[in-house]
Amino acid sequence: MSKRSEFVFNSATINPKESIKAGFDLATGNWEAIQDVSQYKKHAQLEKEKQEYFGLKKNKSGFRKMATVPDIVAIKIKEDHGIDLHSTTFMRDKDRMKKLKYILKTEYPELLINS
Repeated sequence: MSKRSEFVFNSATINPKESIKAGFDLATGNWEAIQDVSQYKKHAQLEKEKQEYFGLKKNKSGFRKMATVPDIVAIKIKEDHGIDLHSTTFMRDKDRMKKLKYILKTEYPELLINS
């Protein structure tokens, strides 16, 4: 039987019950990370419903929210597509933003708020 070490990633902005939980199998070297994303999906749906009811409001920055992306999904996008959503230059890179929009539309549509 393999020995397993489990740990939790905590964040000041995420309720500990909603943090990423990870496990590492000491015998095989395999690891996995999981996070309950149901609250993020609910939030995205509420945002869509608010916009449908109240309409889009212009904000000072000129930007509108595209999606609510949980950390576990950001990690998966980085692993699968090489896009680091936490990079300080990410938001200014039009090509990466376009690629992210496509990924969200095709792989994570329930997290998308505006397309």
